[in-house]
Amino acid sequence: MPFLFLHRNLEAIEIGHNVLHGQYDSFDEIPQFHAKNFRWKAPVDETSWRQEHNAVHHVHTNVYEKDPDLNHGFLRVNSQVPHTKLHYFQVPIYLFLFYPFMLYNFNAQNLGIVDKFRAKYFPQGNKGYAVVDEALRLSKAEGQKRHKRAVRRVWAKEYVFFPLLALLSGFGAIKVFLANFLVDVMNSYWIALTIQATHFTEPLQPEDAIKNKGKWYVSQLDSSVNFKGNRWQSILWGHLNYQVEHHLFPDIPAHRYPDMAIDVRAVCKQYNLPYKCNDSWRAAIKKFVGAMWTYSFKNPAVPIKAAFLDKAAYIDKEAVNAK
Repeated sequence: MPFLFLHRNLEAIEIGHNVLHGQYDSFDEIPQFHAKNFRWKAPVDETSWRQEHNAVHHVHTNVYEKDPDLNHGFLRVNSQVPHTKLHYFQVPIYLFLFYPFMLYNFNAQNLGIVDKFRAKYFPQGNKGYAVVDEALRLSKAEGQKRHKRAVRRVWAKEYVFFPLLALLSGFGAIKVFLANFLVDVMNSYWIALTIQATHFTEPLQPEDAIKNKGKWYVSQLDSSVNFKGNRWQSILWGHLNYQVEHHLFPDIPAHRYPDMAIDVRAVCKQYNLPYKCNDSWRAAIKKFVGAMWTYSFKNPAVPIKAAFLDKAAYIDKEAVNAK
């Protein structure tokens, strides 16, 4: 089963995520790894993911009511999002219900399904949340078609074809089915905690940051946080432990990020710019879950910086000057 997890993990995050960013579009000799041609071995509709993730999240990172990845459903990690009774339970809901099936939940965000849920059940509807642009919103029938197509292609292979193949080969079909299910859950957890623990930082960014190239780059520094790991570990994280570099240069092949990080840190230090990095994945997860807990309450008392980062992990102007 470890090899099955490794296979699914590499397909989903190191290969799929990075290819769909267009990191290999300039290589004419491998058209099958161009973003528009690639078919993700994950239950995610590629077209809507590229639109939501590449064209919205990576442009309006951490911008209130613009960045859909600030919420991933109904998640509240800043005080500007209106508080509801559901937020009191966001920690157990996300850890035990949402994250085990994270890959299956991407479509709910990308296709605007969760927008309709909030509009129907939240007192203030979608206030505080980014919604799918009306010009890009699909019809209900088309959205359901894309979602079912993305999910069924995974289910057909992992939960029908391979168990049947095992049965015909004299092996246990149930064991294969359960192994695929367990790996599905593990992979979703792995990806969810990697992504979530590297994104949510304060302050929220101004909407007009995109109008100035320099300010936009600074906003990416403000909006991302790394965590430390070696080269082999970074592959399993899809190099998203270098989230700072990824947000600065999302279309550069991710295996370059460890080398680029040396120069990025040096530039940040030279110009007194923030460069945030937790000591480990465990520390990053702990800070993120702490922030989830903090903002599950209506009037949180703990500053977000304290919730996300150790003091030594945040390089700001005072820290640089102190050195």
